[in-house]
Amino acid sequence: MPLQSQSRVSGDELRLSRFYGAMTSLDAIVGALSAEGIDVGAATAADLYTRGLDCHNLGGYPQLEKIADAVIGIDAPHADDAVLDVGCGLGGPSRFIADRFGCRVVGVDLLPVRIDAARALGEMTRCVDRVDYRVADALALPYGDADFAQVWMMDASIHVRDKRALFGEIARVLRPGGLMVLHDQMGPLLRAMLPAKRAAPYVAPTLTQLIRVVESAGFRLELWRDTTAAVLEFFHDRRQLAATFDVSSISGPDGQQARRGLALLAGYIETLESPAGRTGILIARRR
Repeated sequence: MPLQSQSRVSGDELRLSRFYGAMTSLDAIVGALSAEGIDVGAATAADLYTRGLDCHNLGGYPQLEKIADAVIGIDAPHADDAVLDVGCGLGGPSRFIADRFGCRVVGVDLLPVRIDAARALGEMTRCVDRVDYRVADALALPYGDADFAQVWMMDASIHVRDKRALFGEIARVLRPGGLMVLHDQMGPLLRAMLPAKRAAPYVAPTLTQLIRVVESAGFRLELWRDTTAAVLEFFHDRRQLAATFDVSSISGPDGQQARRGLALLAGYIETLESPAGRTGILIARRR
């Protein structure tokens, strides 16, 4: 790989590590469970993901339910299937998939801090027999050809610059006839998204461009479903909740992180309220 490309990849990984590392706190999750009177020692995976504690996908847990319903309408995974969750983060969506469909799930993420947290939460909720986590690059997945019945990717493809390589690699590990299940934000991204783009790589094609790249990788489009209204409602609820806190009274790194979070939230809302802004579910079948 040329030095320039290697530097860019390393730079992207560093930015992602800082961006998502700031959102990764096992203590915060345990504290939130305890605040609701839940015995952490007996907590289930559903105790976490239904509260959005380990779900950083756009729209949170309610959106996962809608995505699962869309998959069921086409071809649900079976109990003996293996599903790959690319960009798994803290592992909430992976554990949701395992619960919802009874299948085995493998979650991969580029960032060791996220995988360490996903494994810890999997152990805490006693899911290790059904869900496994591994550090891996989405452009060089450590699995064989046709190893998976489905590949899910929840709002992570936006961080990958080379979409052709990404979908080509997903097609490689999917068995023929298997489904790729995506949810993400489409481009173009407005200036309001600059705080997000400065913090992490955000590369969003238009829907037409995305479908073209997906189909050229060997997929047939099965479904596109716009989810913008639901995601906007989720963000408005988050902003209303944030308004109950006096961010100006928070000092130090916590205060900086809170203000960055509000700026990101405002950017998402402004972008998705514009005519060009949209999010959606895309499901495609491997030819």
